[in-house]
Amino acid sequence: MRDSDIRQALMARLTTKYGSQPDTQIRHELGLCAGRTRVDVAVINGHISGFEIKSDQDNLTRLEVQAEVYSRVLDRASLVTTSRYLDQAAEMVPHWWGVWLAHPGKRTVRLRNVRRGSHNPSPDPFSVAQLLWRDEALALLRERGNHRGLSKVPRWFVWERLAETLELEELRVEVRRVLRTREDWPTRS
Repeated sequence: MRDSDIRQALMARLTTKYGSQPDTQIRHELGLCAGRTRVDVAVINGHISGFEIKSDQDNLTRLEVQAEVYSRVLDRASLVTTSRYLDQAAEMVPHWWGVWLAHPGKRTVRLRNVRRGSHNPSPDPFSVAQLLWRDEALALLRERGNHRGLSKVPRWFVWERLAETLELEELRVEVRRVLRTREDWPTRS
């Protein structure tokens, strides 16, 4: 089973569930931690949920690093994999991750939830702030009067100030709001 088969089934499920909700964005390849890794599919609404696909053609060499980075940023995360990797991969991701099994159906791939996920217990504020582009982060700081001295500094300093200025829950709410309303996303390559 290929990544594209699993992705198609996942997108069908997510579109059915969220497609009619105007305040929801479904994005492919959302970059995390300044592009250190990318979430295969992200759903952005009242939460940021990420889905990592591991098909039969994949290997698990990057999964531990991906799980660590996803755990810094996402509100919820799920692994979507085949029977080939189900047991091994499920042990490699944190207990709060959901796990879905992709298996062949008559015409398309079918998805079955085998482990219900929960909320991320410990996101990192700086990593959450990194979801924003520099000008978006600076605008949030400007709204709060905390932008002085940042007009010409690298984005890392802007993210740091944002993470220090806002309480984690307020930061998460603001980041989700900005991402949901962002209009000029890069195109999928």
